[in-house]
Amino acid sequence: MALLSRAPCTFVDLPSTIAPSLGGKWIDALCDLRTVKHTAKISQIRTLASAGLPSEGFIAALLEVLHNIIPSDRNLFDWTDSEGRLTRYFFEGPVDHAIAKHYFEEFHNRRELEVMPSFKDTVTGKASVMGAAQLDSPEFCRSALYNEIWRPQRLRTRIETIVHRPDGSPLGSLVLYRGPGDPKFTPSEERLLQQLAPYVARGLTTGKTSQCDDRFASIPTTRAIVCLDSRGEVAQLSADAHRLLLLAHGDVTPESASKVPTIVGFPVLSTLWHQWHGQRDGFRDTSLQVKNAWGLFVFEGCVLRAPVTQGGVCLHISVSHREFDLVAARRAVDSFELTPVQKEVCLLLQAGLSKTGIAARLGVAPATVVDHVRKIYSKLDVHSTLELTNQINDRKQRGEKASR
Repeated sequence: MALLSRAPCTFVDLPSTIAPSLGGKWIDALCDLRTVKHTAKISQIRTLASAGLPSEGFIAALLEVLHNIIPSDRNLFDWTDSEGRLTRYFFEGPVDHAIAKHYFEEFHNRRELEVMPSFKDTVTGKASVMGAAQLDSPEFCRSALYNEIWRPQRLRTRIETIVHRPDGSPLGSLVLYRGPGDPKFTPSEERLLQQLAPYVARGLTTGKTSQCDDRFASIPTTRAIVCLDSRGEVAQLSADAHRLLLLAHGDVTPESASKVPTIVGFPVLSTLWHQWHGQRDGFRDTSLQVKNAWGLFVFEGCVLRAPVTQGGVCLHISVSHREFDLVAARRAVDSFELTPVQKEVCLLLQAGLSKTGIAARLGVAPATVVDHVRKIYSKLDVHSTLELTNQINDRKQRGEKASR
């Protein structure tokens, strides 16, 4: 198992008067420190993968947590079928339909071959991780792929690992990007990403559990704005609006991401506009909610009128996204100065499990759980499960994102 493997060490020079006296002990100490550090990071992904989130909610949470494990600018996950064909994807940050259209029409499995293996060959190949050195060349920086696709999105380098099913077929590709001027990814970070892949596979295949049903964070994690004119055309939209619209209506696919946003492609926008168009002066502010595997999306529409001298009227629609409450709770608990196991006990206590139930879930003795709870209470200065839950909820309400 990757979790139990001995992590590689980075050797440093010690003064000749010190190294001989320590013998090999200082080398073992460095290895142990690296192992402990990697084990703690892997534990974060392992517990997230076991949370029972739907695969979509899991990926969104995973990409955020990864910033705290392997620093990066933007992260991406591509879902594929068993033949390595891209079916859908989740990319942090805004979706630019023009860049998406250009990439999928000109480069995907086509011109990208000028400087790198094709997407399909990468996913179905034997390599489990693609290092940053592969694209660290003047040729890549001069390529059309870099200057027409990567550079406009401020992407400069990446590391990538392929996530596989138990039978060896691909589930998808996990990619971490850094921008111009950022440090290069290190071989150690590449190996760590590779170690995380089996846990990502677990999170994608475990499936949803009842604890995620209809429980969403009270505070939106993302907001966007869409303005429709009197003809029902999208007049303006904020940077993240296109991505939220795509997620609220299903998925981000090569086809959907490449289209110019219109009300025809997004039924919620069409519904709100037709309500406004049919009522006109009688239209009142209204809202619609959409729940799916990505979370809860709330659409709120109101009419904006220009001064009489200028004329004009439009429908202003705010879009907010609320993630699963379990993800918000994990983010809050991750901000506490606790061990990985203690954080997991916190979440299980908040979920309503008894100490006996937690012991059964973790596969440990009840006395061990009692000891964990005692230490948690001491560190957080609480005296009951209710006080612990209130502290977690308070951290959630303040919107503190310790994973960033």
